[in-house]
Amino acid sequence: MKYKVVALACILLFISVTPASSIINGKASVGSDYVVTMLFGDEKSSHCTGAYLRPRVVVTAAHCVIKAGSRTPELTRPIQDWYVLQPGIDWQNSDIKSSKVKVLKIWTDPDYFNRWEPEKGLRETQVNDIAFLFLDRELNGPTVSRAANREEIESFRLGQGRAFHLGYGCIGETWENRKNNDGRPYLAEDIVGTNIGSLSTPIWDRFLLAQYQAGKGEVCSGDSGSPLLMKKGSEVLYLGSIFAGGNGPNGIKYASTTVLWPFVPALDEAYSKFLIEDAQNRELKAKQEAEAKAAAEFKARQEIEAAAVKAAEELKAKQEAELKAKQEAELKAAQVAAAKSAAMKKITISCIKGKTVKKITGFKPICPKGFKRK
Repeated sequence: MKYKVVALACILLFISVTPASSIINGKASVGSDYVVTMLFGDEKSSHCTGAYLRPRVVVTAAHCVIKAGSRTPELTRPIQDWYVLQPGIDWQNSDIKSSKVKVLKIWTDPDYFNRWEPEKGLRETQVNDIAFLFLDRELNGPTVSRAANREEIESFRLGQGRAFHLGYGCIGETWENRKNNDGRPYLAEDIVGTNIGSLSTPIWDRFLLAQYQAGKGEVCSGDSGSPLLMKKGSEVLYLGSIFAGGNGPNGIKYASTTVLWPFVPALDEAYSKFLIEDAQNRELKAKQEAEAKAAAEFKARQEIEAAAVKAAEELKAKQEAELKAKQEAELKAAQVAAAKSAAMKKITISCIKGKTVKKITGFKPICPKGFKRK
């Protein structure tokens, strides 16, 4: 197909292709597998759409994650702010806190540049517009079977097969009466491939323009990063990530997508590194938590032992004080008793007057008048 690039690219020069900012004329599809929406921190509004591609991997558009006017790896928000919700939920009627899963790492093409200045011919934001979000844990439900390979994409371009599009974002019967998404994913079906290119497709193998059937769908703000999928037997193939929508002649609606298969090798490498790093981080975290727990337990034991020593010392001091008080009380009682005993005992004294000696006995004997105590 490469020999057709130049000729085909010219066909789309008259089609307005602008960044996808859900699906006009789509139908609500709460409970659908694969499709997810993203949140920042504790915000109550969704941000772009993605698809559950592999266990713990969500694929979306790079311009949803890289700051406008910036290159990889400058994110629109710090990595700790990024979350995805469970597939197919109505996030306005769900417990978001229990539904969201933290994003641990984000991969985009090393050369990705989120610059969109079409009036200057600068459309890099639509080149390699793909991002992989690596999650803290698996989401509920199945992942997409796999990325469609090159032959399957080329066959789809030539009209083989029908695709479907799931997305969160603005809704309505027409673009003019569109309104904000109501929290539910929406579905457009019977989408066909085309052999048309655009000014934003320097690499033909990485671009796919899909056409909606009349009245059966249209890209709208919030669809960026949403998946273009196709059923093949028992499989659900991921064709590409939608990054823009446009209008062609006679009001025909198109979706521009970044084809996924060229990025699978990079995904494999990044995914393997992520799993290794995550296992190491979890092992390190478990070790640190175990060490912290052991330190806390040791500190608790020390505090218990110190408290026991202090209690023993306080008990000993109390017992010693009580013993001392008891001894002092007993001594005082003995002294009082001795004093009383002494006071109650009769004594005999000798009294003398000249050569006369008299013995006087009593409790407090006193010599008679004229006598002196000998």
